[in-house]
Amino acid sequence: MTLHAGNFFPPDYKTFPFKEGDLLASQRADGKFAVNKVLKIDRVALKKGDSINIQGQSFAATEDDFLLVIGCSYGAAEFRTMEEARAAAASGKWTVQLGHAPNRAPGAAAGQTRIGNAAVTETELAGYKEWRAAFDKGQAGVF
Repeated sequence: MTLHAGNFFPPDYKTFPFKEGDLLASQRADGKFAVNKVLKIDRVALKKGDSINIQGQSFAATEDDFLLVIGCSYGAAEFRTMEEARAAAASGKWTVQLGHAPNRAPGAAAGQTRIGNAAVTETELAGYKEWRAAFDKGQAGVF
């Protein structure tokens, strides 16, 4: 069953400029760059009355709608420049600091620059699968 877009979620929750496997660079507060990876993009449909936990708060949909949940891994801030981060992405050598975090599309896209793409591996999806099983049971939310 496909749900059509409603107006419960803002429009920027329904689009994402990157695709699964995209390698992204972000600059952290200390000025260094990290390599991050888009692991999974889920279109989560809610029917009127369904609830979702976003940033620790429960929201009940007032109409049928959907949002995108973006699962990403986040790297350590270990590169001095965007060029160093791009080279690390190309070589596949960066430090993963957080294996999976589920985000709303605007948060996942904020401050990110696409610097490459690499296939998502089953190993990389371990944290996502754990989160998804809990999410499907109503025991996990989205940031």
